[in-house]
Amino acid sequence: MLKVKHLVYILILIAITACKSSPTGDGEQTASIISTPVANSEALSGDSSQDLQQAQVTSTADTGGSSEVVKDPYRVQPGEFNLYSRDTTGWDASGWSIIIPSEDSRLIYVSSSTGDDATAEFYAPRDIDNIQEPGMIKPYKTIGAAYLNAREGYPDWILLRRGDIWEVHEQIQLKTGRSVSERSVVTSYGPSDQRPMIKSDAEETFRIWSQRTFIAITGIRFYAYKRDPESDQFSGWGQAAESTGIRIYSPKDTALGTILIEGNDFNYFSKGISINGGGDVLDVVIRRNTIRNSYSEDNHSQGIYAFRASVLLEENIFDHNGWYKPQVGSGNDKDQGQATMFNHNTYFSDSFNSKFIGNIFLRSSSIQNKWTANSDSDSTVDSIKAHDLWMEDNLYVGGEVGISAGGNTDYDTGPRWRSVTIINNIMLAIGRDQPTNRTLGWNIDATDWDGGLICGNYLLHSDNPQVTNLSGIRLSGHSNDVTITKNTIHGLIAQNPGSKTGAISVDAEAKENITISENNIQLVDSNMRVLVVDQLDSVVFEGNKYFSSLDNVEWFRSGGVNYDIQGWNVVSGDLGSEAAEEIFSSPERTFDGYLNSIGMLSIDTFVETVSNRAVNSWDETLSVDRINAYIREGYGNITCE
Repeated sequence: MLKVKHLVYILILIAITACKSSPTGDGEQTASIISTPVANSEALSGDSSQDLQQAQVTSTADTGGSSEVVKDPYRVQPGEFNLYSRDTTGWDASGWSIIIPSEDSRLIYVSSSTGDDATAEFYAPRDIDNIQEPGMIKPYKTIGAAYLNAREGYPDWILLRRGDIWEVHEQIQLKTGRSVSERSVVTSYGPSDQRPMIKSDAEETFRIWSQRTFIAITGIRFYAYKRDPESDQFSGWGQAAESTGIRIYSPKDTALGTILIEGNDFNYFSKGISINGGGDVLDVVIRRNTIRNSYSEDNHSQGIYAFRASVLLEENIFDHNGWYKPQVGSGNDKDQGQATMFNHNTYFSDSFNSKFIGNIFLRSSSIQNKWTANSDSDSTVDSIKAHDLWMEDNLYVGGEVGISAGGNTDYDTGPRWRSVTIINNIMLAIGRDQPTNRTLGWNIDATDWDGGLICGNYLLHSDNPQVTNLSGIRLSGHSNDVTITKNTIHGLIAQNPGSKTGAISVDAEAKENITISENNIQLVDSNMRVLVVDQLDSVVFEGNKYFSSLDNVEWFRSGGVNYDIQGWNVVSGDLGSEAAEEIFSSPERTFDGYLNSIGMLSIDTFVETVSNRAVNSWDETLSVDRINAYIREGYGNITCE
């Protein structure tokens, strides 16, 4: 056991400026702290001249208190996801990471209910029989005091007692671990099955700054309590300051990363997680978190915002991000957290080598997944600004747009994206909620792609009669080598046929090597056109099945002219496709119907249940795999292999 020296106690008492206990509404004790950041020599706007892929990680050697510093290059490559701990110590039976400390790790326990900063001690793993339930220990009371004992460059652990609550008023800067398999860790301990809660009104709760790498954050509840309009501690409209749960910042010309964010809950922030700075952020694994209820009165608000990042987003649940209440008028007013067209569940700009797999995206302000590829502002020519993006087995419900990979800065000269894959996702009721009062419901929007696959997706049940700008898959701009195949489109109910949009539409911009094949387009009770394609020379049609309740002489449209199936075959060269209605076995299946089948009455109940689940528990009946399988089985279970 390592005992803190009397001098350290004195330094802690000086550094922690507000350490007190105050009762919460339910009688629990809450530790109120102003956290003391670690020393940081970088200015907020400072840049580094280090090579992008050789950004230096600074660590302090274990030399008995020596200040000697060892620098090692950060060599992780874009798209390289170190699935810690699966690839090292493994996942448990429920799929949660098993994280094990190193021999020289410090275990620094923190309890707002039983801790005392003046008498606390930290421990070596050899001194603790059960890290999760350590028995008789002397924990710290405040997170700030505990962090004074965590070392830069070491696999030290901060463990927060489950069921305890802390108030945090200033950012907590996290420290670098040693390596991919020896990370600095923030996690939980104790007999309770309830995650510890950090009630934050800080501008940023956790900050991961330049050059800080090899970090894991697991099993914490982040709650922007003064921004919750349903709370008696709400600061009031007009006073709800911006707040980010976790901010990851990489200055221009640097790289940082190898960060695991798992099993956390982010509630009522303006951004749950923000990744920015102008440098590259690599190997970020964000899995099994809930991110919900973000909004802003001052700026744009997202569940996650990311710039120049390579991220694996896996089995997370996003709900109601970007808005607290619907837009009152016809503009983009932000008062009282109104929904605007600029707010989304996820907003990824100029991204690369990123994967969204098995997530649930619910009720976004506008777009569920917004991807942008912004051409350089000082140029007049487009270039590839985003590449190698993969979306698979996700569920999308509500919002105005499912996936948009098209914006924003575009000079209309060529592709801005390379290699985008959208496969085996399910989209339900896109356009139903109308948070911004707009009348659009776009399922998949793709612009300026150089190489892409849209395959095996189910676009279903968009039936709001107020939504007049409705579409299934839209391919536009300077797009080449794109295949749209094996998608099932059903229940997209349009009142009147559009001149530019259909279940699948391709605009008139010059394209090369576009294939539309083996799609099943079934527009029963809908006046939507089957296909609107204004660039026939570069498109191959083959083996599709078409049906619409629209007059059959208007099913197809190209160059301002409508066609029936026979005329379409002549002008398009469509091979092996047929006009036929298909009777699905259970076309009524929806997300809401699945919830009802397991005894849940609403999406709100679902989100509350998964957000408050016990530590390290996993209910397979609430997983995206189970939900998506239920829905697909109603439509023939066609997927993209």
